[in-house]
Amino acid sequence: MRHLLVIAGLTFLTLAPPSQAHELDTTVTLAPPAVVVRARYGGNEPVPFIKVQVFAPAGPNAEYQNGLTDRNGQFGFVPDRPGSWRVVVDDEEGHRRELTIDVPSPFDRGAAASSSAPDRWMRALTGLSLLAGLTGVMYGWKSRRG
Repeated sequence: MRHLLVIAGLTFLTLAPPSQAHELDTTVTLAPPAVVVRARYGGNEPVPFIKVQVFAPAGPNAEYQNGLTDRNGQFGFVPDRPGSWRVVVDDEEGHRRELTIDVPSPFDRGAAASSSAPDRWMRALTGLSLLAGLTGVMYGWKSRRG
């Protein structure tokens, strides 16, 4: 009987899902003209559809925008001026994170146009690499058949 209980306990431990740390982690990415905030539990699990509030640098209670993260735990906003922006991420279950994001002066809509040039070159290089790879596969297939 005792062995049966030990086997049942070990089976439960191996089949039970691993417990997740429930600390709310956030990362901020400055991607002109937007700021992207990512929320995750324990650094790995995205936190979907939680409340986000953005406060402008004009005043501590001047709410600029609010909303929910998407299904991947991401929330983005476009600041209209430089300064220290305050972002509050709250899952309303006891996990809350308050961030201060320093948005630099040249952070405007014009900054995004300068970053589009590398994308164009990367797409061209990717397309050429794809064509070269497909050509290699075709010649390899032909040589194998002949």
